[in-house]
Amino acid sequence: MSLTPEPHRKKPIIAVVGPTATGKTALGVALAQWLNSEVVSADSQIIYRELDIGTAKPTEEECQGVPHHMINVADPTEAFSAANYKNQALAHLDRLWSFGKVPIVVGGTGFYVKALLQAEFIPNVSPDPAFRQTMNQLAEREGPVALHRLLAERDPLRAQDLHPNDKVRIIRALEIIEATGKPVPRESKDKGLAVAWLGLTYDDRDKLRTRIDQRIESMMAQGWLEEVEALVARYGLDAHALQVAHGYPELVQVVSGQRSLEDALAQVRINIHQYSRRQMTWFRRNPEIHWLLADQLGAGQLAAEGKQIINRLGLA
Repeated sequence: MSLTPEPHRKKPIIAVVGPTATGKTALGVALAQWLNSEVVSADSQIIYRELDIGTAKPTEEECQGVPHHMINVADPTEAFSAANYKNQALAHLDRLWSFGKVPIVVGGTGFYVKALLQAEFIPNVSPDPAFRQTMNQLAEREGPVALHRLLAERDPLRAQDLHPNDKVRIIRALEIIEATGKPVPRESKDKGLAVAWLGLTYDDRDKLRTRIDQRIESMMAQGWLEEVEALVARYGLDAHALQVAHGYPELVQVVSGQRSLEDALAQVRINIHQYSRRQMTWFRRNPEIHWLLADQLGAGQLAAEGKQIINRLGLA
């Protein structure tokens, strides 16, 4: 199924969002098969090449032949901004629309989703090397958490969106505040999109926490620690992706002998549970999302519900 947008009509798109470990990949694949379309990922973790196990990167089997884009587009040493993401992802959307297809955007990285679909306005603030050096020195003395605390004081909403280890984006947010005297603007403008927003969540949060913990155990069984060891050997302890991708900084500390595996995994579980809550906080701000309870509906039922919503909105 497809829908070719006319010049005067809004461009149709499906967005599947929600916290980690709720089954977004499977729903995105089912919808893409139904619409004979493709998936554009909105996940800041799986953009990195070679970070496969710990990011729960979709396998060929999970993709079921559906083309997936915005995966493996950055090297582990590369800082990849929301602007980089938007520019590359938009090219995929434009191509799909040109073929008369309805793109499926799937992911839980709120600021990627917003940059792509909701047009968050980012000021044109040039990099300030002296300011960045000062912030990096603060992070070296007190850790990246100190930068996150500073951002929380100056822009609490932006701080909620960023992981405390995401030093690059935290410094950029602080840089904008330093230059403009104001938090990063959160204005939205109409991008000419007709979006069917589908959100996956769990009614029972304890079940979601258990699912997250089971996923972490599965990752370790698949060789996550060995993956980190290989990445450290190839790119070094300070490779950007190893400092920002969830769970990797803690396992890097294990590899470098700074912490025990047991202690690191306990912290990974805490951090990902907190990240899951931040994701829900972010997406709950969007009143257009149609929420589906992944702990109460099977994969087939979720797909059926999603199709009904999309049909009701006239996007298929």
